[in-house]
Amino acid sequence: MESGFHAEEEYRVDSFFHRTIDLFDAVDRHEKLFPKVCRACGRTYPDLSTYISETKPKGHTMDDCSEVMGKQFTMLYRHCLCGNTLVLTFTDDIFPLLAVFWSNMKEEARSCGMTLKDFTAEFVGKWELLILSRKPLK
Repeated sequence: MESGFHAEEEYRVDSFFHRTIDLFDAVDRHEKLFPKVCRACGRTYPDLSTYISETKPKGHTMDDCSEVMGKQFTMLYRHCLCGNTLVLTFTDDIFPLLAVFWSNMKEEARSCGMTLKDFTAEFVGKWELLILSRKPLK
């Protein structure tokens, strides 16, 4: 992924990424998330790596919706191959450190002089690449 950030900013994103990524291991095969079924075409995604590898990213990919929902609530957007928008919803019962994650994301974005949206996009891009690198070859 090409970015307009300086090397120091990229290093900070990478450093934060490596310190934070283990928090996401809880979502890999969580029974409230997977299998994910597309309501339009019926395609089934049994786990996170299949979901990431067999869908396409949607513009803003991940949003913290906690203020709107009044509780810890994050939405991860992707497109099914049929074009339908799919959403994974992370709550604190799925991702227990969700509040800590977003607090850290906001602080790191400020430290890097980046908007939260841009910082989140960089983070999600790296996360998706990691998920794809872990997927066993068929």
